[in-house]
Amino acid sequence: MTRQDGDDQSGLVSLLAGIGVGVLVGGAVALLVAPQSGQQTRAQIKESADDALHKLRDSMDDLREKVEDLAAQARESAATRRGMASGALQGDVAGATDESPVGIG
Repeated sequence: MTRQDGDDQSGLVSLLAGIGVGVLVGGAVALLVAPQSGQQTRAQIKESADDALHKLRDSMDDLREKVEDLAAQARESAATRRGMASGALQGDVAGATDESPVGIG
């Protein structure tokens, strides 16, 4: 994982934490300054919490997809490097066996 990938994940975690804190603060403020009845306030808070939870789930799904993509890229890169190293090694072995040592035969 590169430094930028770590920064991206850190930024996403910060975003999700900010959303959570915002929901809590918004709910508390709504309770304190609500001009409507308690039942209406609770319904409004529930709706806000449901919206925030939906956004959080979407963000987590996006993060999961990004992590899966990064893992797939890392696997492909590792396989490519192994293939290149294996091909280079086989080329060295083939080159060594093509030449007969002097004095044999």
